[in-house]
Order: sequence, then C-alpha cells, then structure tokens
Amino acid sequence: MSDAAGRIALVTGSGSGIGAAIVRRLAAPGAAIMLHAKTNREGCERVAREAGAKGARTAIMLADLAEPGAGARLVEATANAFGGLDVLIANAGFPNRRVIGTLTRADLDELYGVILAGFFDMATAARPYLENARDGRVVTVGTHNAHVFRNDYPFYPGSGAIKLGLEAMTHAFAVQMAPFAVTANCVVPGLIRKTEGPQFLTAEEWRDLAMKVPLGRIGEPDEVAAVVAFLVSKEAGYVTGQSIHINGGLI
Repeated sequence: MSDAAGRIALVTGSGSGIGAAIVRRLAAPGAAIMLHAKTNREGCERVAREAGAKGARTAIMLADLAEPGAGARLVEATANAFGGLDVLIANAGFPNRRVIGTLTRADLDELYGVILAGFFDMATAARPYLENARDGRVVTVGTHNAHVFRNDYPFYPGSGAIKLGLEAMTHAFAVQMAPFAVTANCVVPGLIRKTEGPQFLTAEEWRDLAMKVPLGRIGEPDEVAAVVAFLVSKEAGYVTGQSIHINGGLI
C-alpha cells in the first residue's frame, strides 16, 4: 500500500493464507494493522513480526466471528488500539465440502455466523469510523464456489451460498457508503494454494483441478493480495460495488 502512512487496517483471518498475504502487502512504515484469527495466535504473531519488520504497527485479537458481537468488539479493539479505522478487510472463512443431503443446518448456521453475520457486525460497527476515514475502503473475500457449478468440478453448496450473500451485502454497502467516498468491493479467488494448516485436498486432487483452470495452474495467495492492495489504494477510488474474480479464467 504505497499510501499506507497513517492508515489503519483490520484484516480478519490473517494468521495464514490469503489473509497473511494481505497483511504482508499492506505492511509499510506508518501503517497500523489489526490481525485476527479464531485461534491461530502463533500464525498471527509470525505475520505480525513480518509486518513489523516493514515498519507497520500491529496488534492481534482472537475472536470467533460466529459469536454475536464479536465482529463489533474486533472493530472497537482496532479503533482503541490505533485511533480509528480506514480499511476493513473481511477475509475470515472456511470451506464446507458437504453437499445437500449431508450438509446440515448446523453447518449452514456456522458458515452464516462466521462469514455473513460476522461481516455484518463488523460493517455496522465500522460505519462511523469509515465515514470519517482517510480513503475509506472495504474489501470482502468471496469464493469461486459461488459461481462455478459443473459436473466435473467440486461444488460446495453451503460455502458458495453464504459467500454469494457476502457479495450482495458488499455491493449494498458500497452504495450506502458512496456519499462518504468509501469504496466496498469483493475479491473472488479461484483455486488458490493453501500454504499452511490442514490440507483439504490431496496433491493429486490439486493437480487434477489445476488442469481445469485455463491458465493451467493454481493461484498463489499473494496474487489475491495484490488485487486487494490495489483496491485499498488511493488510485482505486473510483472502483466500488464490484466482484473481481482472480481465478486464472475458471468459469
């Protein structure tokens, strides 16, 4: 973030993967970043050290966004630690591979709580800060599983449905915040390499899926983070209410 000096960001799900890559991209002298995870403090601490080495101030908060009020507490903790909030990045989430018939109501409620209700709570609490922000920005992280439905490709009905709802709420928030020159966009990653933690696919499954991507490879977390860094920059001030796909051409 070339214009990071003095800006305050909150990045959820930032202990690994895309969230960690976003923090690394935003880290710069003068930036302040709140890192978040549900339980992965070790990962957040590692990423925070990397961000600190680039001159950013950091703080860490663990929270289960499915708990009512957790998102609001996370926003308030950011404002209390750094004096406000300019950039909200809602990345936290998880895949659920069950299909209808094995997917349970409890599964759906958990996805809703973490991804959609969690963002709703954060956006509600962040709104007054963003209205007075320096180049206020909101970026949510969706999934290609909300858009790719083929009989030769895995589909996740629960995750896809909730993430599509996240896109809709992001677009609505973009319209609501436009009078304050605050932008809100959703990035929609395709197949992105998982660099830490449990692997949901085998190496052979990754190779097979990569062959279905027109570019013929799996994406990297930093390729998503690069687009996020642009969206939160001053140069992206006329980009809002969009879902931007980062998927190697996968449809």
